[in-house]
Amino acid sequence: MQTVGRQRPIGVSIIAIVLLVFGILALILSIIALIALTASHSAVLDAGAAVILVIAMIIAIAEIVLFWGLWTLKPWAFWATAIVEAIGVVESLYGLLVQHNSVGSAILGLIIPLAILIYLFADRNVRAAFRT
Repeated sequence: MQTVGRQRPIGVSIIAIVLLVFGILALILSIIALIALTASHSAVLDAGAAVILVIAMIIAIAEIVLFWGLWTLKPWAFWATAIVEAIGVVESLYGLLVQHNSVGSAILGLIIPLAILIYLFADRNVRAAFRT
């Protein structure tokens, strides 16, 4: 018998590659910033900045893990991406309505995660690709 593998939708491939690129760039920049921070001599600034940089590194690694999950069509990656993008929508709305961020960046930050969420849930082929 011949088994046929699941076909990864092109949109999922694009989202996965974007996550990989952002994850790698964020990881590299976080490492460079952490190295630069160790060269400075301000103890108070160092502790707070180091915590933020470590959190940024964890998020970058999570993006790389999400890339792998989306690329290999793991069901948990579908839901993790949906949660991350939903958080992005809430964050953009908060920035727009509460922090009064610039309208252009807030709307762009709102459109991209919304488009990804709509794509993930509206396209029957995408949902089917992540079913085991």
